[in-house]
Amino acid sequence: MFGGNALAEIRLGILPRLGAVELYLMFKPLAEYLTTEMGEKVSIVIPRDFDAFKEGVRSGNIDIGFANPLIYVQLRKKMALSPLVVASEQKGGTKFRGVIIVRNDSGINNIRDLRGKKCIFVDRDSAAGYLFPMMLLNKSGIDFRKDITILPFAKRHDNVALAVINRAADAGGMREDDLKEMKSKVDLSKIKIVGYTDFFPNWPFFASPRLAGEMVHKIKEALIKLKPHDSLAAKILAPARLVGFEPISDMDFEELRQAAQLVGAF
Repeated sequence: MFGGNALAEIRLGILPRLGAVELYLMFKPLAEYLTTEMGEKVSIVIPRDFDAFKEGVRSGNIDIGFANPLIYVQLRKKMALSPLVVASEQKGGTKFRGVIIVRNDSGINNIRDLRGKKCIFVDRDSAAGYLFPMMLLNKSGIDFRKDITILPFAKRHDNVALAVINRAADAGGMREDDLKEMKSKVDLSKIKIVGYTDFFPNWPFFASPRLAGEMVHKIKEALIKLKPHDSLAAKILAPARLVGFEPISDMDFEELRQAAQLVGAF
């Protein structure tokens, strides 16, 4: 259901920030669109976790990747990945940020109140669910190595929210947009945001070295055709909560590389 190994297929790998079934349904229309545009079957691959996604790219089992910018710069450090486009969303456009959340009744009112608290994050390779919050803590004078207790990674953004609501954690770091989409899963009235991170480039699509240059160009052109707020893009990308794509270059991620180095993630 979530991918195949036939050589005739182009394998589209999605970083598993949410559940596999949910992500499959979100990106199925895009895979079908690319299949038509490319004239080759584009299948969806959703690895079990962030590490499995990176291994899939490195091993050649993922031809086109869609991942957070931290994963992209980590992989590109050792691989000749080709950035294709950056995702654009309804509110944030081609930028996104993270938030730090707590329960309303926690007594925590700002970042400084997190000293001595138990904090939970998505994954060490999560941009908005780890890297961005770590930078925010650092800017606020909190040493995440000794001033807070970091709990085992939640692996998914919705698990962070649930851990905070259920008092398994005092605070959690996650992507702002994902929090807003969780109203059907968690009681958001029990949560408040005590900190916002800086904005960084949104998730890129990128091609692996396995694809020939002509194929990479064709995929890029097909994605760029889905322009923000265009009717075709709306039909195909609405399930994925995207509004379109815009061109991007590797240099657009330079500031993020510097941020990742600051917290030892690059």
